[in-house]
Amino acid sequence: MSGFLKTILMAILTVAAILVFFNMAFFFPFYIEVIQTAFHVSQMISTENYLPYDQYQSILDGLRGRPIFNDRAAGVQIEARHSNGKDAIERQGPYSASGHYYYLSDEWEKPYLQMGNLVTVTVRAVYPFRMQILGRQITAADIPITFNMTTVVTRHYKDLDYDYGPYGPAIDDYDY
Repeated sequence: MSGFLKTILMAILTVAAILVFFNMAFFFPFYIEVIQTAFHVSQMISTENYLPYDQYQSILDGLRGRPIFNDRAAGVQIEARHSNGKDAIERQGPYSASGHYYYLSDEWEKPYLQMGNLVTVTVRAVYPFRMQILGRQITAADIPITFNMTTVVTRHYKDLDYDYGPYGPAIDDYDY
């Protein structure tokens, strides 16, 4: 009798191992897509010092439309924060309708900071761990996935003050 129970237990464990293996086979492309999206967003932010709203919406819609991501589309999020906590993604509002920020007096309202600042890009998604048993699809768990990437912004804006660092301005900046 114990031999029969051991055989049943081994069959159950083998089936569970196969289900986990097939889920992991779908998980790795899912996770690579999260990493690729974070890298793509960080490169866009490093050249412009912020992410324009239309590009943000395009990337977010494209990611939510992908095969595994569309099952839990509400769990897909893209965030970008400057080192001071300011949001690096342009939000749709009264100041961003024209796409220009020259007339804003408060630097906090602008989505960009001066060159040299750090921006952390975070991409969040939810992976549905699924099993198909007897023809029925069962979601065993929703696994939240987060990937962070930090980049340095490289564009110099003349409308923002520039911090020269601990050594003051360069010699060429003095008027003689």
